[in-house]
Amino acid sequence: MPFPHNLRRQRLAHFLSQVELARQSGLHALTISRLESGRVKPSTRTVRALAQALGTKPGELATPEEVAEADKGSIRY
Repeated sequence: MPFPHNLRRQRLAHFLSQVELARQSGLHALTISRLESGRVKPSTRTVRALAQALGTKPGELATPEEVAEADKGSIRY
């Protein structure tokens, strides 16, 4: 399943609103909305934060290809 669907499914399975998931993961609620709608792709850091908040493994939320695609534009120092 694609990342947006996995994220929404996991969030709802934990009975969390987007705002509550954002609070628990340290992300902004708008980011959760954009991720679930597929408007933005998740970074490695984002997937890790969401997985920790949801008590799951990062690989259960996103495939390496989905994360790699998002990380292509990031600058590393």
